Amino acid sequence: AIDDVALISVPVKDARDWIDRHPGFNRNFLPYLGEQMRKLEDLSTDLALYDTMTRLARLILRHIVPHHPQSVDNKYSLKLIHDLHDDSLARMVGSVRQVVNRHLQHWRKQGVLHKQNFHTEVCELETLQQYANDCCLPLQKKESSAKK
Repeated sequence: AIDDVALISVPVKDARDWIDRHPGFNRNFLPYLGEQMRKLEDLSTDLALYDTMTRLARLILRHIVPHHPQSVDNKYSLKLIHDLHDDSLARMVGSVRQVVNRHLQHWRKQGVLHKQNFHTEVCELETLQQYANDCCLPLQKKESSAKK
């Protein structure tokens, strides 16, 4: 495991009673729980519908620093995942280190990503977005071919 975790288990009735008695906790907990459920749904959808390269591109794009002005050399910084090892990234996209490493090396050779001192930056944002969106192209091509 990446982190140590503690688990508390209580009967559902006791948990509901406790939430009813502590509305402040409920106001914070339920939105958090809903967000976690949406993330789990997104991961399930990604695993079912997209290949590893697409999932990895989508992961990287989700972690580009928002509203961050490009640096002088036109590179986009990443938050949280910029220094993760390939093993960690692989677990995040439901793959293995070797496959993720192969995709990252491919993007580095293309100039899409730049990595120096365990710090990854995006150099070609549009190209990475194309990899993230290419998941829909085969279906669209099939539909347009069927119409002809």
